[in-house]
Amino acid sequence: MKKIIYALLLLTAGAVAPSCSTDETEVGGGTGYLKMNISTTRSGAADQTSDTSASEAYDPMEHLVVRIYNAEDGLIRKYASRDLIPSELELLAGEYRVAVEAGEEVAASFTQRFYKGENRFNVTAGNITPVEVRCTIRNTIAAVQFDETVGTNFGENFHVWVAAGNEVDEAAAENGTLAALKYTADGTGYFTLPEGTDHIAWRFVGTHTSRGEIIQSGSLEAKAATKYTLQFSYSKDLPGYIDCTVMTIDVEDPDEFEDTIVFTPDPELEGVGFDIATPQNYIPGKTNGISYKVTTTYPMQAVRLTVGDKAVDLLGGETPAEGVSVVREEEKALTVTLSDAFLTAFGGGDRTLAFHIEDTDGGTLDATPTLRLQGLVPVQASDYDLWSNTVTLRALVLDPEVGSVRFGLRKKDGTWHEIEGSATDNGYYTASFAPEWSEDTDADRPADGGPFPTIYTQTEGTGIFAANEYEYRADLGGTQQSAAFTTPDGDTIYNSGMELWSKYTVTGSFITGGEVPFPNENASTAFWVSGNNGQTNALCTGRTIEGNNGTLCAALQPQTAAGVFAAGNLFTGAFDCGTGFADTFGFARFGVRYTFTARPRALRLHINATVTQVTNAKGPLTTDDIDPARVYVCITNWTDRHAVKSGLSYDESSFWDPAKASSLAEGAIIGYGSKTYTESTDGWVTLTLPIHWYDKTAAPAAGSYSLVISCTTSAYGDYTTGSTNNRLYVEDFEWVY
Repeated sequence: MKKIIYALLLLTAGAVAPSCSTDETEVGGGTGYLKMNISTTRSGAADQTSDTSASEAYDPMEHLVVRIYNAEDGLIRKYASRDLIPSELELLAGEYRVAVEAGEEVAASFTQRFYKGENRFNVTAGNITPVEVRCTIRNTIAAVQFDETVGTNFGENFHVWVAAGNEVDEAAAENGTLAALKYTADGTGYFTLPEGTDHIAWRFVGTHTSRGEIIQSGSLEAKAATKYTLQFSYSKDLPGYIDCTVMTIDVEDPDEFEDTIVFTPDPELEGVGFDIATPQNYIPGKTNGISYKVTTTYPMQAVRLTVGDKAVDLLGGETPAEGVSVVREEEKALTVTLSDAFLTAFGGGDRTLAFHIEDTDGGTLDATPTLRLQGLVPVQASDYDLWSNTVTLRALVLDPEVGSVRFGLRKKDGTWHEIEGSATDNGYYTASFAPEWSEDTDADRPADGGPFPTIYTQTEGTGIFAANEYEYRADLGGTQQSAAFTTPDGDTIYNSGMELWSKYTVTGSFITGGEVPFPNENASTAFWVSGNNGQTNALCTGRTIEGNNGTLCAALQPQTAAGVFAAGNLFTGAFDCGTGFADTFGFARFGVRYTFTARPRALRLHINATVTQVTNAKGPLTTDDIDPARVYVCITNWTDRHAVKSGLSYDESSFWDPAKASSLAEGAIIGYGSKTYTESTDGWVTLTLPIHWYDKTAAPAAGSYSLVISCTTSAYGDYTTGSTNNRLYVEDFEWVY
């Protein structure tokens, strides 16, 4: 693809005021306007013959000189910067010549280039005269390409110097006294040959992996406006081992030469009665539409307007969309008017109107004027935080008669909560809605060990949560506006349906180590785990139980080994056993790193519990007691997993209960939810665990919080006490928002 940089040189003529210059040719009578609009973005084509980033970093149009001569070649205008070129230049009808230079003449550069071009044209009163000036590159261009054999034999220990002249003095090139370019990879350089110089020289220097240093040099006849591609390859059969093949392209063949600047007419967009560079205010009900005019030198091929995600084809008729009217004055001009019926659909705020215009000559224009619409601003994802459960509502007020704005928010069909808006210095009013908190009680908190830290819950109907629809409104001085938004779905829990099972080898002694069932997709995935080991490898398995959803659920079943009771269990974290020769204890390490994008209200799951009397008594229970099953969830800010030691030799100091304490040695417990079953469920039921919060202000960084979910057939199983008749089946874990 060719790199083409465009600029615009447009002539328009008509009956106007007297000439602005006495140097212009006086022929025929009448005057016209020379209109020069400079652009360098008409094509995004990349320069294939040089390093794209380097080539694109240099804009020749930043160094532009335009000269206009009369019929006698007398200079009548000179502009040394595109910023100085007037939008309109009045000229007498007659013959002229325009000469253009772009870029800089430097001795040698990888980026700086120089172009020249000119054209003669006639200004005819009453006519539009488009003028094209093709500016071709004036440099001598040296593109260096290295065959793969060079890298294979020299690694990175090679380079090529290129300079104007018959030979390269490498010492002078290194110290900068010789204008030369050093190529260490494929690239393109630009040279200005000194007067009397008709050669460019090259010098290859490399250290071969086995033959040592290899140096070879050469030169070739060269001229300006020509590109030479030097292709280097290595062959042990060639003298000097380095072969340089030269390919030449003449700039005069525009189909072969890729670097050209073309001055040609481009479309224009103007505001009707205003400057589109200045954001325009629009007050629905008071502003009687807003109009933009499109003009092209050649017939229009495409004119599109895009606002947000709505695109309108402005060549699609007089009314291409509701609230959009188009007047075609001719095939090269149209005026589009936007009214309330179109604009109010986008809500209030600063709106970008993206116009894309094409003509039949390949000219294009992309313009993005800004329109400031009074009204309630649509809620975007950046306006809310689903962990802090807050949202900021905004409205843009442009009418000085609107003295205040009152905002309202509610969950769909819920109760409205209202806040008076605060004015900002840019015309906006804002109001932030946050959840209300109250002290909470947890009926499932254990009776022993109190008093416990205070817990909190959010007041129903306050704040915003994931996976919900909300309605919001604003009263702008008596004018009501309303809208709605839906928050994202929130977070998911891995293998929530307990459908994925594999096996892994648990670390342990010769008694406890071995391959066991694993509630994850493969052995390298560690999210869910259980206390399964070589002695009790069926504490948690994937099974099909009547009434479960899907194919499998997690089946938790107690076991005994050598008279030691082990509770059926499932939890998030890791598990390993003591590695001594005959160790019979294990470490349940609770918690997995989890990225919360939204604060949940509760954890919900599908559960089937069978609760019976204790069969194996030890610790706090006797055979007269019921062996309670338990499920809890915990959100923590831990630096490490908390390890519980249990088995034939357990450690009571490692036991923990998130309903009793707000922190452990590993860090804070942010919130928890818990349910203890002292009697069996009636088959499968849905369990919802409301989360009680110890800390209602802490916010997680990505992946900084840990998630603990624990399910056990025996709440006191860490003491190796419980009932072998208990059962617990769980599946379908999900957050409630």
